[in-house]
Amino acid sequence: MPLEHLLAALEREATARAESVLAAAQAEADRVRQDGDALVARRRAEALRAREADLRGAVEAALGDARRASQLAVLEARARFLDRVFERARALFPSAVASAAYRAALPGHVAEALTALGDEPAVIRCPEPLVSAVRAAVDTAAQVRIQGDPAAPAGLTAVSTDGAIEVDNTLAGRLDRLRPALALEVLARVPAP
Repeated sequence: MPLEHLLAALEREATARAESVLAAAQAEADRVRQDGDALVARRRAEALRAREADLRGAVEAALGDARRASQLAVLEARARFLDRVFERARALFPSAVASAAYRAALPGHVAEALTALGDEPAVIRCPEPLVSAVRAAVDTAAQVRIQGDPAAPAGLTAVSTDGAIEVDNTLAGRLDRLRPALALEVLARVPAP
């Protein structure tokens, strides 16, 4: 019997050792699985954060592009509006020179033009209907010749006789010089959308 006891003892010892190794292997497998799950969770969270950051950046870029496009559309609409306002003003110039308000302002326009020319002899060109009003506004001692031109733009142009200096005091020239300030005033009077 001693052999049977020895074999039984060896079998018990082998079974116990196998169970111990299996338990250790199972514990190691559980630890590896937990470490793997934790690693996958960390990498997933990192990937999600990176993707969210990319998407956030893309959304911010898209919003910036949309804002710029919107601002550009508003600026273009304002520019078109101002162009229409100033074109309408230009269309009124021929009738404006016949108005009492323009005739009252004309001596000041003549004086501005002649002041810019200094003491130079000059020629003032204007539409035919303005010749007498311009002549009345010119100092008789000045060396100025008035020249009526049916094709002249509304207002007047003063040119030194040598052609070196030209002062555009037509309504179109005045509007062009005043356009930036007038544009701000027009836009200030228009309600914002």
